[in-house]
Amino acid sequence: MNITDFEETKRLKARNMRYKKPIAKHMNLDHIKNTLYEIQEECENVRWYVDGDEDSLVNALDGNEDEASEFRMEFTNLCAECDKMLEDLNEHWLDEDFEAIFNNFFVAIKADDDYLGWDSFEQDYFGIEFKDIAEEEAGKKLLRMTKENIVLYAGLSFNIAMSFIGLQNRYDNLKAALDILRDENTGHIQTVKHIEELYEKIEHNPILGIRNDEEFDRYANYLPPEAWIA
Repeated sequence: MNITDFEETKRLKARNMRYKKPIAKHMNLDHIKNTLYEIQEECENVRWYVDGDEDSLVNALDGNEDEASEFRMEFTNLCAECDKMLEDLNEHWLDEDFEAIFNNFFVAIKADDDYLGWDSFEQDYFGIEFKDIAEEEAGKKLLRMTKENIVLYAGLSFNIAMSFIGLQNRYDNLKAALDILRDENTGHIQTVKHIEELYEKIEHNPILGIRNDEEFDRYANYLPPEAWIA
């Protein structure tokens, strides 16, 4: 067997053995950590955007400064809570046993539709071809633990998962609300600009009267009442 064939054999064997160290793609400690960092970064970006253009947010909220301040604080609080969760989890990332238990747990209970497995040849996680076997393998590893530890780690794993899902959902909801406000504010600005452009086309002739106002009238008649609120 030449070197090329030997390497290919090792690669194939490693791929087929990925199920031995499975993780749920969307519920493993590395994914949670990276997502929390991303949420923190996005919250900081939102705070920077709002602080730099506070008038736009206030206008989008119909001039309600208190609501704008509360909205901004929601992102600030979320950022702080992500930081607190990352701090609390640091001790668990230093515990390789817990990381393995956590990652196996959510495969064993079939908590995800997509699994990854460790490829010892590529030194990274990739898709798994044998999902059922991966779930069975993860379950076997958990059953080697004492009943007390299974209960202990199951509770801890669920607490982490629920806290993470809660933070992620809050961010998704806040981001969706902000995107809507941005779109509404942008649309309002564009509407005002178009009204001004059409108005400038109108001729106010002292003898012939108002001319070229048909397009302005047609556009104005279709605008909702709130478009005229300054």
